[in-house]
Amino acid sequence: MIQALLALILQCASLLMSPLAVLDVMPKKDGQETCPLVKLEVERLPDLTIPRTGHSTFCVGDEIVVMGGHTSGFIPTATAEYFRDGKWHVMNTTYQHDHGFSVLLKSGLVMVGGGHEQHLGIGQIFAVEFYNPVTHSIEGFGCLDKKRCMATGLELDSGQVVITGNWYTNDEVECYNGQDLLFSFVKTPAVERAWPYIFRTSHDDAIMFSRKDSHGQLFDTIVVDRLLGEPFRVPLFDTWRPMEFHAPFYNADSFIGDEAKGVFSYLLPVENKDGQIAIAQVRNGEFQLLPTVCPVPMQSRWGRIHYLGQILADRKVGKGYLTGYDEDRRIYVLSIDYTYDKQGEGMPLTLYYTEPQDSCGCYPPVLTSDGNLVIAGGQFDSNFKPVSTVLLLRMNDYAIAASSQGMKAWLWGLVLLACLVILFYLLHLHRGKMMVSPSGYTDAPEVNADDNADLLMQRICDLMEQRQWFLNSELKVSDVAKELGTNSRYVSDCIKAKRDCSFTQFVNGYRVEHAKGIMHDCPDMKIATLSMESGFSNETSFFRTFKAFTNMTPREWMAQND
Repeated sequence: MIQALLALILQCASLLMSPLAVLDVMPKKDGQETCPLVKLEVERLPDLTIPRTGHSTFCVGDEIVVMGGHTSGFIPTATAEYFRDGKWHVMNTTYQHDHGFSVLLKSGLVMVGGGHEQHLGIGQIFAVEFYNPVTHSIEGFGCLDKKRCMATGLELDSGQVVITGNWYTNDEVECYNGQDLLFSFVKTPAVERAWPYIFRTSHDDAIMFSRKDSHGQLFDTIVVDRLLGEPFRVPLFDTWRPMEFHAPFYNADSFIGDEAKGVFSYLLPVENKDGQIAIAQVRNGEFQLLPTVCPVPMQSRWGRIHYLGQILADRKVGKGYLTGYDEDRRIYVLSIDYTYDKQGEGMPLTLYYTEPQDSCGCYPPVLTSDGNLVIAGGQFDSNFKPVSTVLLLRMNDYAIAASSQGMKAWLWGLVLLACLVILFYLLHLHRGKMMVSPSGYTDAPEVNADDNADLLMQRICDLMEQRQWFLNSELKVSDVAKELGTNSRYVSDCIKAKRDCSFTQFVNGYRVEHAKGIMHDCPDMKIATLSMESGFSNETSFFRTFKAFTNMTPREWMAQND
């Protein structure tokens, strides 16, 4: 009866999971939830006509457009392409915009400006032009107040376009007035930046900030400039820094607020000194870290995940997407359910992954009008060897599937609840019939009568000390029980009685001692590698556990035991 009920529950669970291809919903580790892992299928679209990187990618209506950038040999290209009817159509631009900026205007036009003047990413230009997506025409119309590249632009309600950011030269904040095609100086920023974020704080004001200066150096102190007001510091940036990105930034793509109500809110990825990513919100100029159900996963079972810049917000489904890559060219998409925070539990995260791609560019995607992600061009290894590959990630299929599961989950939930009630009742009756061993432990049927707590404890220790099972970050008490031919409760009770700790604390003790040995022999090993080599699932878990056992951080321990 019990086995039949278990089979029914598993069948219900499998129905609840479809059509999502969930590979592994990882259990809690050290009392903390971990991120579900879902395999994502990739569709390869026709290649770009010209391989390129350093370009603008944007979506206007149902068309994907790539503009400018540089092609093979790090040579700027004065071309653009748009995707329609299953193929790419090439257009000539008036100027070349390698690492330029682009702004999608309320008029329907796209402003494209700035960029490198020469090959190899050298110099800056004044040139600005308009792209008309209706006629697919491009027309040069103006001259920036300052030569610039690696800049960002933002349109205000007034029609003004704020532009700031530069590379290897002085910066300024300037505005396009939206009327007579003129650009004019507004103010000198407190610090000079490359690839700055620009977020609106009201209908006519905005803030500007970046992780790096105009020479690519990390700021010791991050200062936020305000269009209408004085610069200021953000307490959050004392611990967390905004992630950098290497492509044009589109303000509206990270927007999750409500303009009609005067709520200008954006999602911002931030990173601490240990390389851990988190999700922040910028709301009307105020910065705060958002709680998540689990930490942002920094490593998969295949290696380190390298995330890219901007979070793309699909407001139709309430999801934010942050993409990343690993060394094998797997693509990762971290999905952030930013509309859900039940009773302060935090936003649920899901990590999607693809199989390794033969050819893909390590480049930020664009969110299409139907809620999917497209990665067009980019480069993986070298600026001199951009790719022409275009990949489609159908995120909308998963969003729709998750939504449609709501009713199915509700119906099956009733069935599951009934099964669980019956199962627990039967287990209770079954447990009452089980024998108690002389040592005081409840014997499961598979435990030999001759086994005692001391012998079991010795066998558990042998798994850790001789076979180093603690190095498996996914190790569960059920794995040990299965190996030793007993049950999980008996293993847990034995460890509690003999070592006065939980199974997790017991295993982590071995992991910490193993980490100490590595730090003593290899003091220059990176923390990310050290945590993985010691059996921890991530750096955050390693730091927390190590300090709990030693009352010191790993660096403090190394300094004391040098």
